[in-house]
Amino acid sequence: MTIPPGEGHPTEEAAMRLSPPLSIAATAVWLPPRRHSIEEAMAEGRVDEQIAGRLGYRGLYESDDHAAPEMAVLAARKALAEAGWAGEDLGLVAYSWLYHQGHDFWSAPHYVAHQLGARDALPVGVQQTSNGCVAALEVAATRMVLDPSLGRCLVATSDRFSLPGFDKWCSDFDVAYGDGATALLLGRTGGPYSLLSVVSVSAPEFELLHRGDDTFSDAPLAHSIPVDVRRTKQAFRSTGGIPRFGEALHAALRRAVRQALEEAGLSADDPRVRVLALPRIGSEPLNRFFLPPLEALGLRHTEIVDLGRDTGHLGAGDSIANLTDLHAANTLAPGEVALLLNTGNGFTWSCIAVRRE
Repeated sequence: MTIPPGEGHPTEEAAMRLSPPLSIAATAVWLPPRRHSIEEAMAEGRVDEQIAGRLGYRGLYESDDHAAPEMAVLAARKALAEAGWAGEDLGLVAYSWLYHQGHDFWSAPHYVAHQLGARDALPVGVQQTSNGCVAALEVAATRMVLDPSLGRCLVATSDRFSLPGFDKWCSDFDVAYGDGATALLLGRTGGPYSLLSVVSVSAPEFELLHRGDDTFSDAPLAHSIPVDVRRTKQAFRSTGGIPRFGEALHAALRRAVRQALEEAGLSADDPRVRVLALPRIGSEPLNRFFLPPLEALGLRHTEIVDLGRDTGHLGAGDSIANLTDLHAANTLAPGEVALLLNTGNGFTWSCIAVRRE
């Protein structure tokens, strides 16, 4: 559905109502064994006390010996084992990422399918920056709705943010990036969760936040090594556009949550809406941009949770990681619903509604 554009307001909305709902057979997260603490980052001079407070992270996981696609395979194998599925059962592998995948001019989705033995699956790459897990889920769900013969899909994400190309602590403002992979198995029946709805709202004018004044380059890392997102955001701030961005973000979050609830047949004050999980960005932007519009929605019975303080932002995988953590904690009783918020630069904001069966 297209909304007439307005200055500082979201311009595009895509809503998906799953009726009957699709089944989430399993989710998984794979994190490297080594974790780099905020205290270590401060001792190294990469983060000062003020920035540490704005980020709010206790640490980030770092992969020393696994590239991003290798971590994706490990996460997918965990999910397949939990569901009792085999790689050859998969008809679609939708893989999403944010940063470099270890090779140039190469298809990481096909590697993931190959390593899993998903010989008959269609591997698809979905690159929508940090909102990639939602975009990949939308691709998989749409294919299942349109093709009754497609019964089992993998949605996976993975990123490794390593020097010299990317400094996980210092390349961005108010966000630090942890290494790790996620996987979600989408089927038709029998899983612990049902996918009720997915809604995404975009404001494409804010792609400028990550482009700034930079010209188009001829090769990766031509503008800076490591990647310097702070530079492009400073350029955008100099235009005075932050208030307009804040207004658009608030409007998009309200629209995404309300529409996701409506498509799921729920209201904001429904006691079955047990929890809303935030994306794993820094504490300061969550408090400044996310909590005010959410608190205005009237989610009287819903606990708003932040599950990312020990991992950092997991690239394209935050919402899958959040559902995995909610499942591990047995947060939802049968019939209760979780809302999973996600965001990605460009900008897009999404809300997924899932029900515990």
